[in-house]
Amino acid sequence: MILISHRGNLSGAIPSRENSPDYIQEALNLGYEVEIDVWYEPDGWYLGHDEQEYKIDEQFLLKNKLWCYA
Repeated sequence: MILISHRGNLSGAIPSRENSPDYIQEALNLGYEVEIDVWYEPDGWYLGHDEQEYKIDEQFLLKNKLWCYA
């Protein structure tokens, strides 16, 4: 069975933390796979649901167990 965290959430929604790199990493560290919202802009990659909230390095997207919604 594969357990997939939605935007880093594990026990209900916490909108203020969703898609943040630290929150995602916490879920990965606990063994979950994580669905994330990814945006690409001319100046780079971002995470965020309705807008680009967290600028990330492209290397972040190469982590195992990420499901990217772009």
